[in-house]
Amino acid sequence: MWKVKKSLLEDALQASENYLPDEFMCFLGGDKKKQEITEIVLLPTYNSKNSASVNLMNAPIDDTIVGTLHSHPNGYSNSSTADKKFFENYELNIIIGLTKKDDFNANFSFYDNKGNKTTIELL
Repeated sequence: MWKVKKSLLEDALQASENYLPDEFMCFLGGDKKKQEITEIVLLPTYNSKNSASVNLMNAPIDDTIVGTLHSHPNGYSNSSTADKKFFENYELNIIIGLTKKDDFNANFSFYDNKGNKTTIELL
């Protein structure tokens, strides 16, 4: 089971809130053997209300990048067909369903590289 630092999820939530009404996207760094996510890796992204993307030519060749995280500003953390296709290259993928009405409301979903929902352990 993958383990993720609670503070990392809090930081990602804050970044996602800052990007509203657009999606936020980043990569997750960590240790595959220990199945631990320990850092957020930021790359230049294109962000809009309906998508976030990155030119993977800008990504470093780095085997510590093991996952992805992005937000859905519509509040839903379900994965789309495009999300599942992108997930194929990464061990753990996180979607934050985020909305802002009077206050922020967020939910997290975790996916494996096949697009199946999975669980994590918080550190």
